[in-house]
Amino acid sequence: MKLKPLSTVRIACHNLRAKEGRTACLAAIVAIMAFVFFGGSVISRSLENGITSLEARFGADITILPFGSKGYYENIIFSGPPVNFYFDKNIAQEIAAVAGVQQVTAQFFIATLEATCCAAEVQIVGIDYDTDFVIMPWISRFHQRQIGADEIIAGSNIVFDRSNTITFFNQNINVAAQLARTATGIDNTAFVNMDTARRLARAAMAAGHAGGFADIDNAASAVLVRVIPGYDVSEVAQNIRNAVYGIDVLENSSVHSRISANLSFFTGIINAVTIALCVLSVFILALLFWLIANGRKKEFAVIRILGATRKKLADIVLAEAFAVSLSGAVIGVLLALIVVFPFGLHIGRQMGMPLLLPGTLDSFLLLLFGITAAAAAGPLSAAYSAYKISSAETYATMREGE
Repeated sequence: MKLKPLSTVRIACHNLRAKEGRTACLAAIVAIMAFVFFGGSVISRSLENGITSLEARFGADITILPFGSKGYYENIIFSGPPVNFYFDKNIAQEIAAVAGVQQVTAQFFIATLEATCCAAEVQIVGIDYDTDFVIMPWISRFHQRQIGADEIIAGSNIVFDRSNTITFFNQNINVAAQLARTATGIDNTAFVNMDTARRLARAAMAAGHAGGFADIDNAASAVLVRVIPGYDVSEVAQNIRNAVYGIDVLENSSVHSRISANLSFFTGIINAVTIALCVLSVFILALLFWLIANGRKKEFAVIRILGATRKKLADIVLAEAFAVSLSGAVIGVLLALIVVFPFGLHIGRQMGMPLLLPGTLDSFLLLLFGITAAAAAGPLSAAYSAYKISSAETYATMREGE
């Protein structure tokens, strides 16, 4: 029978199989490190993607709302419950006359549970085509024409039947297009033209859902404002407060800044915890490799007597460390994939933050980087132990304990 040569890899593999419990413990430590490192990287990147997607929601400089509804409006930005609130749409004309205002557009909100498509509430937003400068430029990437009568542009979380229709308040509506996921309230929003929105409001009243409707034809839920370049947004916002009574004025830049600060805070915590756990894992690995190497001094001394060079001993130790760390890295990353990606939406909701998972290429690069970094942790942690083993005197090692 032809014998296979005892290469470095073969010796390392035999040693690992001979001590399965020790090998499993070392691999488990690396798996935890890989899980934390990759999972933390994905969540951190997802939070960054979330804040980027929020920018589409802030296409205006200022949002004007009925008095007392500012908090509700901010909630629906983060996929909060849909809302109904209204004021006289003629307020838009008063706002347009304020110094520094370049453009205004009104929106009409309807909150509904009466959709056969959904298990969750849906926010319907009516758009005024004649004046809109916020929604349609963004939607045009998915739908190149205006939304027709009895049509909606559906958010990514809205499910509809095979006929591409859904029902609101006993009214059948065709789905013209569906938007990509944004991890914001847009995912639970159905965009319609203003005529369709008002027709649905009447249907809601007929179905017994008052919803705060007053004079439907003359009602609006929000007025979005674009400021003339060169004007101070805060100054224009104050001018609007002084000119129009009974409104809330929301400066979108301040909301965006506050959200960005919160996301940066969460991202900083995640990164700090990830780095701390990875450093701790490397330290524990280095300590364990050193203790294991000390307990195997005579084993390595025998291998030296059999003709192995000092470099061969170091290579065996490093090969064992790499094999352990690679297997642990793969296991940890796979566990992170199973936990983070399927439950990403739920994690974002629990955090109260827009969490938008990275795309395929970005995810693959993060996965590759996570496996590489975790796999390198083993050899780096074992480097000192390999040096000490390879530099030990064989005769002195064999006489230890006599």
